[in-house]
Amino acid sequence: MKTLIIIPAYNCADSLERVITALKQNPGPDILVVDDGSTDNCSQIIDRSGLPLIRHERNRGKGAALISGFRYAKEHDYATVISMDGDSQHPADLIPEFLALHKHYPDAVLLGERKRSPSMPLTRRLSNSISAFLISKRIRRKIYDAQCGFRLIPLKHLKDPLPRRPGFIFESELLIMLALRKADFLYIPVPTLYPQNSTSKMTYFSTTLGFIFMYIHSFFKSYRGKEA
Repeated sequence: MKTLIIIPAYNCADSLERVITALKQNPGPDILVVDDGSTDNCSQIIDRSGLPLIRHERNRGKGAALISGFRYAKEHDYATVISMDGDSQHPADLIPEFLALHKHYPDAVLLGERKRSPSMPLTRRLSNSISAFLISKRIRRKIYDAQCGFRLIPLKHLKDPLPRRPGFIFESELLIMLALRKADFLYIPVPTLYPQNSTSKMTYFSTTLGFIFMYIHSFFKSYRGKEA
């Protein structure tokens, strides 16, 4: 049962090289990087690494990058995907923990869970708390961290149609979709890391408005997947 690590990357060349090096030091699942229209040297770093690369000619947002990765995984007969960011927030040495828990619960979606510690910027703490609360109410089960992108998802839960939100809101809507498709959620503690010199690609005003629109729209949308 093959697993693919998907790394959406946008203008994170410095940290991306460290992430790839750390993953290669602990051989495990295959790795795919989706360069979402970076204007730095992300693509050159990926080329040097010898890893497969999907490149978007323009920046289309994290949701689009993940969808490209999911599509690649389906086309290459993977059974499971692990998404992780390219900015060093998600430690590579936690991959074996995801895989070990997946071995015992092969149908469950595994979600990274960060503590809302003082090291998390105030805006992040507020947006994460509010989004987790609202999504928990929407799906009628507790979500502890709605915005951590470190996740393991069996591809059986990713049948089309998928959400089409282009940016960070995609990950929130994906949780709603997975829950309404009756996926079980399990949680893995993930440290709260914000590496030096890293800057968030999230624009909070537009993301907040987009989340509100998505949240309201989700009550009127069917998330049933097409049968294979």
